[in-house]
Amino acid sequence: METSTILHNFILDELVKGRKKTIGDDDDLLAEGIIDSLGILQLVAFIEEKFNFTVPDEDVVIENFMSVNALSKYLDQKLATKH
Repeated sequence: METSTILHNFILDELVKGRKKTIGDDDDLLAEGIIDSLGILQLVAFIEEKFNFTVPDEDVVIENFMSVNALSKYLDQKLATKH
């Protein structure tokens, strides 16, 4: 399964929990209130468990968590350099 699909499904199933039926891959997750600071922490924990990758504190910035696409791009780049 593609990284963006995995992240999209987690956000909808675990963080949105019925408040919205859909989110776009470029929707601003923070500005639209889809996730908050606790949601970012939940996303980091999910990424670390699902992808066996530790997200450094300095990478937990708005630019990386702004949208599903931004998060997917960040994660794909990090995972590519991990191997």
